[in-house]
This record gives sequence, structure tokens and C-alpha cells, in this order.
Amino acid sequence: MIRRCLARSRGRHRDGAATAPVPQYTWDHEARAEAAMLEITWPGWSVLYGTGSRLFHAIATWPTPEPLLICDRTVEGLKTQMREAETTSLVRRWELTSPSAITSRR
Repeated sequence: MIRRCLARSRGRHRDGAATAPVPQYTWDHEARAEAAMLEITWPGWSVLYGTGSRLFHAIATWPTPEPLLICDRTVEGLKTQMREAETTSLVRRWELTSPSAITSRR
């Protein structure tokens, strides 16, 4: 059995006490702004910055056979990986739909 003592509440959270304002912080606002700008300039990608992991994350928003998530510590590294992923995706799509690839499978 759980017992609660409601008669004597203590501290800042007692009934009738004024609430204390809590400051809100924006962590790593430069990195988050870079991620937002990268998302605007690279259509087809959703870009986020993880304040806990300190990593930039890019998620492909175009149809892929499996989810495509890329992570890197720098914006430049993330751009390189995004470019490689797009190139690989285009090459795979071309291989599947090109007439030479279709005839070689028969």
C-alpha cells in the first residue's frame, strides 16, 4: 500500500506558493542553426543536430528500400556522406531501370 501525506507539503511546490520562473536555454545554437540551414539547402533530407550526442544527423526523405540515416561530427563530413548516398542511390536506380541491365538479367 502506498501512503501519501497530503497534510504537510513542503518546499517550493506547496499549495498557494508562487511559482518560480525557470530559464530556458538554447544549447549549441550555432550548430542547430547550421543544421537548419543545411536542411534548407539540401532538399530531400531532414537534418538535425543532437545536443546530447553532439552529432549532425541527416535522414533521407525520398523513398528508399531501407531507412537511410547518416551521422557525422562536422557539417562538411555530413555533406560528403549525403552526396555519396545520393550518388549511390542514383546509380542503383539507374542499374535497375536501364535497358542494358534489364537485358543482362534475362
